[in-house]
Amino acid sequence: MTTSPGKLWGVLVTYRRPEALTQTLAAIGRQNRAVDGLVVVDNGSDCHARAAAAAVGAMYIDAHGNQGPAGGIALGMQHILRIAADEDWLVLFDDDDPPRTDEILEQLWNFGQVQCRSDSRTGAVGLVGARYDARRGVTRRVRDEELDGPVPVDYIGGGQFPMFRCVALKRAGVFDRRLFFGFDDLEHGLRLRRAGYSLYADGDLWLVERRLNKRTGLDKSRLRTPRDAAAWRRYYSVRNTGLIAREYASPATAVFVALGGGAKGVMALVRARRPAIEWVMPLRGAVDAVMGLSGRRVDPGLAHKTGGLPSAPWWSGSKRGSRHGLG
Repeated sequence: MTTSPGKLWGVLVTYRRPEALTQTLAAIGRQNRAVDGLVVVDNGSDCHARAAAAAVGAMYIDAHGNQGPAGGIALGMQHILRIAADEDWLVLFDDDDPPRTDEILEQLWNFGQVQCRSDSRTGAVGLVGARYDARRGVTRRVRDEELDGPVPVDYIGGGQFPMFRCVALKRAGVFDRRLFFGFDDLEHGLRLRRAGYSLYADGDLWLVERRLNKRTGLDKSRLRTPRDAAAWRRYYSVRNTGLIAREYASPATAVFVALGGGAKGVMALVRARRPAIEWVMPLRGAVDAVMGLSGRRVDPGLAHKTGGLPSAPWWSGSKRGSRHGLG
């Protein structure tokens, strides 16, 4: 076990997936570098989730309503930051994406300690990240040949075990709950960068993941949102990328991103032969982005009525690292 100073805290947000949650908690418990404290935030007020958290000695927080991943993460971070020291770290977990190996937390913990010694402004480290092109308001995939040693990025993707220094979270803030779903990790990374912090992914581990997932040699033309993505997901994707461009690029770029994303979203739904009633959702996201409207404005539960509800829990999705420039 690493003897470096500071504790390692964990936050895991879950939504009505008791079996997956139990498996992920078990995988976390097998880590060579154990977390010193774990908070499970339950967006589904599920008694099974409460029992699973209690079984491993984790703190259970009932969100009392679906706060989305952004709100759940913010709630868990705020709870930990009230008791964490500046030198502590905080790592995020997905309830359906357990650590692939028993060494991943130890590897990232050691990587973070090394990066802090070489760059005192290190704010976060993780397995996989991406960069943000403020000129166009889009994320950029890091090329395979750059994946060697510490790789500077603008954010660490969800599901990629982002590990934050608590002092950076205290100064730059927690995740923005107003985004509700999607690109909350990007916004938070850009906020850390604006506050003067550096973010690094471990290039060696990243390359291993790409090879295992057969994602080497890809270019941006081959990275696409799945055609079967539900309309409500496309709403939040278009809206949040537009809102982020408003804040971190320019108003003109935000309009370009929102309208372009809305048009692409509609065409994707048409090609996927989704019901016509769903086509309006990406356009609504574009309008809300231009108007600066945030929060939970589309209820994922409505997907039951439009046929857009995915088989997996609505907020977890496929591995988040496979989207928006990651992987």
